[in-house]
Order: sequence, then structure tokens, then C-alpha cells
Amino acid sequence: MPILRFEKKPDFLPYKQAVAAVGQCALMGLYENYFHRYGQIIGQVLMTKGDSLSSKRYLHMKGTLSSLLELGIVPIINENDAVSVDEIKIGDNDTLSAIVASICEADLLIILSDIEGMYSEDPKNNPKAELIHEVPQFTRELFKIAGSAGTARGTGGMYTKMQAVEICAHSGIDTVIANSHTKNIIYKLMNGERLGTYFIADNVHPQLKRRKIIIGSEIKGKILIDQGCYNALINKGSSLLPVGIIDVIGTFEDGDTVSVYFGEKEIARGISHYTSHDIQRMKGFHTEELDKILGEPAPYNTVIHRDNLLIMY
Repeated sequence: MPILRFEKKPDFLPYKQAVAAVGQCALMGLYENYFHRYGQIIGQVLMTKGDSLSSKRYLHMKGTLSSLLELGIVPIINENDAVSVDEIKIGDNDTLSAIVASICEADLLIILSDIEGMYSEDPKNNPKAELIHEVPQFTRELFKIAGSAGTARGTGGMYTKMQAVEICAHSGIDTVIANSHTKNIIYKLMNGERLGTYFIADNVHPQLKRRKIIIGSEIKGKILIDQGCYNALINKGSSLLPVGIIDVIGTFEDGDTVSVYFGEKEIARGISHYTSHDIQRMKGFHTEELDKILGEPAPYNTVIHRDNLLIMY
């Protein structure tokens, strides 16, 4: 932190946030320079803890990341330390990476560090400690092996990596912890080389991933659908489109969790892209008609995307 003439990371919160604001610019400058050499466009995404706890903000974050990837843009993701405070911070990049992996429903999270992986004991204290190549199932016992550690410049250690592994394990995402100094480490891992520690995730069905986001949310309204829409949701795994909606009950905002009913039976829950008022206007219409109905370009083609829809049986 020589630019701001700090010899160490400051403790005073406003100074910490000021350092973060300066650091974000410097960091993105480095990434821009490196990726430019390969003709790759990057985009900055700054997250806070609330982005993963609020269903509305979760929905927007998921949409942003999905769109960036769809456009071939590499998202550079960091916590927004310039405005976050300790009480509502994610806290470390290990946990942040796991949250992002969960939001994106990734297949694999690779955490690169200055260590080879997870050892049976702390190798600094016991030179005979053995590298654990594979962990077939996550258990809380791993935290005892991990201990706790951090660095002067950042936060984290093996303990926070285990927190990240736990998040991914319960989301059905495998995790690898490996040494960033190993040449071509990502290529080697993707080619199946036995490097680092591989943590095998729980066998989680995609519907159960969504359950964690949707089930705990307050239901703000109901959407009633017709037979054709019911068949599409249940038999084809489709998104909920306005053409199959018969009626809307209750008042809710975009990003709220709603129930989907066919007749008298609740068949699904999901996070709505639109307000109840907008859905009332667009119900029964085809997607290509939405711009005209809303009087402006429709931000979404679906009322509830299938990735944010939980079938209830």
C-alpha cells in the first residue's frame, strides 16, 4: 500500500474503505492489461453479502453474470470493500468464489493459493504431513485439520477455504485447491492431472440448489396457469411464459418469490422477473408481443426463468 503511504493494512474503517477504492482501480488496470494481450474483454462486478441473501438482488446478479458469460466477457469479481462494513461483509475471496460458483451453478470451483492443497496436518509444524489428494465427502472434521490462518495483505487461510468447500459441497459443486505457482496449473487440472486436493461434492439435484434460495423466502403472491403451461413446466422443464398465465393474485415486485398454481394445487415456486401489475397486463400474450404491451423493450422473455423455478413435487 505504498501509494497511500500506509506501512500495513489500516484498522480505521474509512481508511480501509479508501484503500479498497484505490485498490479496485489498480487491480482492474492490471487485469485489463493482461487480458488485452489476448484480445479478451473483461467486466468488473462488485458484490456484497446482500447480493446472495436477497432473492431480488440474487436474481439480478445471476442475470448479470450469465449475460457476461453469454457475451464472451470474463467477469472479474470482487467484494465491494469500498462500501461494505464488517457486519455485512462476505469477508474473503475463498467464500466469495464459492458464492459466485453457487449462483452460476458451476460444475467446478478451482481455488489457487500458495499451497499444494490440503495436508493431513499443518506442514509448517510437521514436515512429514501428507498431501490429501482426494476428499470423497465433506465433513465438519475438515475444519479441525484446517485450523486458522491469514496474511498481512489479505484475509483467509485453509479454514476459509474449507468454508468455501462446504458451500460448494452442499450446492453440488466439486472443488479443487491447488498451487498457483505450478506452471499451467489450470490446463493440467482440466486435463485430469492429479494435483492439489480434489473435494467431491454432494450429489445435489439442481432443484435442491434452487430450494435453498426459494423455500426460505416469503411468498408474496400467486400466479395461476393453464393446462398447456402446466405441461410445459412439469414435462419439459420450461420457463414460465406469459402466454400460459390465466391470472395473478396478490401484489408483488420483481425479484419477489411467488407460488405457481394449476387449479387448486401449488405446483411450483419461483422468483418473478416482473411485478404483479406487469404480469396482469401481459398474461395470455406471446413473448414477441411484450414490448408493445409494456410500452417499452421487455427486459426479460420469461416471467420466471427455469433456473429460478422450483417444482414442488
